[in-house]
Amino acid sequence: MKKIVLLVLGLLFLSGYAAAYEVNINTPDTLTLGEPLVVTGTTTFGIGTPIDVVLYYQLTTATEIKRKTVYVQSDKTFEAVFDTTDLNAGTYKVEVPVNGMGASVTMRQIQLVDRSGDLDLASPVTQNFSGSVYVAGTIKGMINSGVQIVVIGPDNLVIYGPQYVNTNNGGDFSTDVPITEPGEYEVSFTDSRGLVSTRVISVISQLSQTGTSDETSAPDSLEVSAQAGNVSQMTPVETQKSSEVAAFSAMGAGAATFLFCACRK
Repeated sequence: MKKIVLLVLGLLFLSGYAAAYEVNINTPDTLTLGEPLVVTGTTTFGIGTPIDVVLYYQLTTATEIKRKTVYVQSDKTFEAVFDTTDLNAGTYKVEVPVNGMGASVTMRQIQLVDRSGDLDLASPVTQNFSGSVYVAGTIKGMINSGVQIVVIGPDNLVIYGPQYVNTNNGGDFSTDVPITEPGEYEVSFTDSRGLVSTRVISVISQLSQTGTSDETSAPDSLEVSAQAGNVSQMTPVETQKSSEVAAFSAMGAGAATFLFCACRK
């Protein structure tokens, strides 16, 4: 009898112990491709407990895309961030694969949408360096409104924005962003519905019409004279003789007569 009582108490203890653990996660319902997918959660697991958070692509069957292991923090929360830049539009789900969590919420579904077609970038994607990068285009549906622009420089630091730029009655906008060096600049566009798209503008050193850089070293005097067409290549001996003749000529006719007479004496 005592064994039966102890067994029942043990089962009750274990069931209560298991029911005490909960995991609940939250994600946005819809997200634009390129935005980070942030998964937050709360749990009754102990501090430092590892938790797997898995991102699946949901078609007819679920295909695992990415998996991250995060750890329970001191406030009993955890967070996982997934990059969506290289993903395709469609239905995805995030799940914490644990069993026996009672009333826990361990799975969320997310719709990733592609809004890149809402942006028509009018500014060239390759520009000569002039001290600023020209950013212009049209945002679909953003008439007489505005678009938020952020520019990240070649060193992966934000050099401009977030800055709102007004759109006209056609949804057009333009701005000049000051820069200090050539390189690749990542420009993101966000409207009232979220991220629209991210584009890269390459700024290069200005080229001449011949396709060579304008930044050339100063040529030496021989090259300059040769380009002018009045100097030919001479040997060192020829150069010395030429200098002597030039010096003699500079003395004038009178000095030349004096030297001639002196030599006869």
